[in-house]
Amino acid sequence: MFGMLAAPVTGFDNWPSAFGLAFVYGFFFVGGTGYRIILAVATRDEARKASASWSGATTGTALAALAASLLIRDQAQAMLVLAAYAVAINAAYIPVKLACLEAGCCHAHHRDPVLIRDHDLRRVEITLSATVLAAALIAMWTGALGLAAVLGVGGHLAIRLMSRWSRDRLPGFGTDSEVKGQELLPLAAGLAAAIWFVASP
Repeated sequence: MFGMLAAPVTGFDNWPSAFGLAFVYGFFFVGGTGYRIILAVATRDEARKASASWSGATTGTALAALAASLLIRDQAQAMLVLAAYAVAINAAYIPVKLACLEAGCCHAHHRDPVLIRDHDLRRVEITLSATVLAAALIAMWTGALGLAAVLGVGGHLAIRLMSRWSRDRLPGFGTDSEVKGQELLPLAAGLAAAIWFVASP
């Protein structure tokens, strides 16, 4: 999805451009997802946690999109990159949460009195992600790229904060020696960049 939406940035709005950008996005996504596995293999540490990481995927792609948007001189194209990322990251989160439902993981420890209550946290995340995704897509369709980026990145950041609070995994160092919330700062930086682009003349 990122490749198709961001293809005009290359100057060639065609399938080869979309495929190339999708490959780049996938490189950072898969690399971030599997960084624990790579570290476990590199250190040959059998005790090291080696599961796939959504936080790593979000961190890798958010940093890549942020860097690209800051390096691109044309503001409209920079906003397009952030908007495409905003759509892509929310679209990817939905099947991830569906997989959590299937696997029976990621249950809430805290019950938000408004959103979660007695509802399943994962279903709430899916619903919110779909809502944010729809809002970002509509904004892109109307040509409001900055708004799409703000809605998409800001929405995903809010969902991740809610999820981490609900599961007692807000930023900090846990007993598993893993830094919690590593994706929050890159998402916040991406949101700040999107707001700055929107506010700039």
